[in-house]
Formats: sequence, C-alpha cells, structure tokens
Amino acid sequence: MKEDFKMEVSKVVFSAPLQQLMDEHAELRADMALFYDITEEIAFDSGPDVIQLFANLYEQVSAFETKLKAHSRREEEGLFPMMNRHLAEDDGIIEVMEFEHEKAEEHLREFLIEAEKAGSAIDEDEVQWITVIAVQAHATLTQHFAKEEKALFPLVEDILSDDEKKELERLFRVL
Repeated sequence: MKEDFKMEVSKVVFSAPLQQLMDEHAELRADMALFYDITEEIAFDSGPDVIQLFANLYEQVSAFETKLKAHSRREEEGLFPMMNRHLAEDDGIIEVMEFEHEKAEEHLREFLIEAEKAGSAIDEDEVQWITVIAVQAHATLTQHFAKEEKALFPLVEDILSDDEKKELERLFRVL
C-alpha cells in the first residue's frame, strides 16, 4: 500500500512556488550530502587529518545554514501562514513543520557555537562529539524534507487556489 502512495506522489505536478521549494530541497540535500560525507570521514579517521576535516565541515555547515535560513523563511513567512488559513486549528501539520525547522536550526546553531568555542585548539575528542551534532541536523532535515515532499506539498497543491499559488510565487520573489 505504501508503494502505491509513493507512485501517486511522484506523479504530482507542482505549481511554480512548490516546485521552487522542491528544487531548493534538492540543492540543500546535495549540500547535506557533502557535509555528511565529511562527518563519516571524521568518524573513521584520526590524527591531524581529523582537525582539517573538521575545519572543512565547519565551513560546509556554516554555508549550508545560510542557505537553509533563506529556504525556511520562504516556508515560514509565505507558505505556512497561507496554509494556516485553510487548516483547522487542531490540524497541527504546520506546527509540526515549524517545530522541525526549529529543531534543525537548533542543531546547526549548536554545532557552530560549539565549534567556535573550541576554536583552533580543538582536539580529536571535541571534534568527534561536536560532529555528532551535525549528524543530528542531517537526520532531522532528511526526515523533514521527506515529510514536506510526501505530505505537505501535495496537500498544499490541492488546497491552495490558483490565485493563492500566484500570490505565493510573488511572495517568494521578495522573501
């Protein structure tokens, strides 16, 4: 039964603003794959190489956080308020999405703060435990993107009128 749902979802043709979000997810996933690969190298390496890998990870996560903030802003200030107009107060889907945004952003912020606190004197043990935070962010976002793409975006496509989709497209240009 689950496979039927996946087939249905893959046939959904998204309007321009939702396709933009889907495209952004693809770009964000590519960036996440880069930083996740570094976390795996860190997990299986040791010595001075780990410190350099961590510096690379810090750069990747820092750049990624900036891109993610821009994406999240379009959802939180454009898509979510528009959807809330259509959903029952007790629906909760938007609250879940917002909570997951906060959780992912918290992981990324925590990673960056801990890395900055450790500074250039960071040792291998610190590298290992701080890297786990980046892995947590990756896991949270992987699950979150899947929920949006399989549940939220098809719902949005069904619920929003053509005029609202055009309004959302205009909003995305300024957000």
